[in-house]
Amino acid sequence: MVLKLYSHGISTSAQRVICVLVEKKVPFEIIEVDIVKGEHKEPAYKEMQPWGLLPVLEENGFRLYESRAICRYIAEKYADQGTQLVPDPTDLEARGLFEQGLAMEAGTVDPCVFAALNEKLFKPFKTGASCDDELYVVLLKRVELVLDVYEVILGKQRYIGGNQYSLADIYHLPNGFALQAQCDEQVFLSEKRPNVARWWSEITGRDAWKQVGELNKPGMHTLE
Repeated sequence: MVLKLYSHGISTSAQRVICVLVEKKVPFEIIEVDIVKGEHKEPAYKEMQPWGLLPVLEENGFRLYESRAICRYIAEKYADQGTQLVPDPTDLEARGLFEQGLAMEAGTVDPCVFAALNEKLFKPFKTGASCDDELYVVLLKRVELVLDVYEVILGKQRYIGGNQYSLADIYHLPNGFALQAQCDEQVFLSEKRPNVARWWSEITGRDAWKQVGELNKPGMHTLE
């Protein structure tokens, strides 16, 4: 049975999953959930995702939500194909750096990036309210402060989870790229942080990420 992803084209969380699917060369079908019409809040959808959020993965009757959990499931189930995105479990040092990178992204960096992105982009879309420009400047400064720390970390290792490209890097991509592309903020490419800029240019330049926009549409997607 083909893996199904219940999603919508504007979902940054779905972009995270799609990037992993492409890296792992796993064919998938996108079933569109029309969030403009509120389909994600209808009882039928909330049977799959009780929070009414996107995306949901369905494979052979098994359903999973929360994009990071979905990504981990795909990376480990299809470990023998495509790009290796999780270190060898027997290499405890590599595994430790990987888990450290995951924790930094989820607990520190993404909350700062998402808060700025939400104020500038998501809040006006969802509520019609205007961006609070003064608050946005404060939130963007917080992003810069966490990236100052990343500059130090990435001066000692190639990727955020060690020296291997991994899920820890992919998890940063959707919200960070939206801040760059849709809010025209270049904090990830600042000359003040050459290590961050080097890392960001590399991970956003990968073929899998470049394909995400085209693939985040309803229908069947077969990967080679």
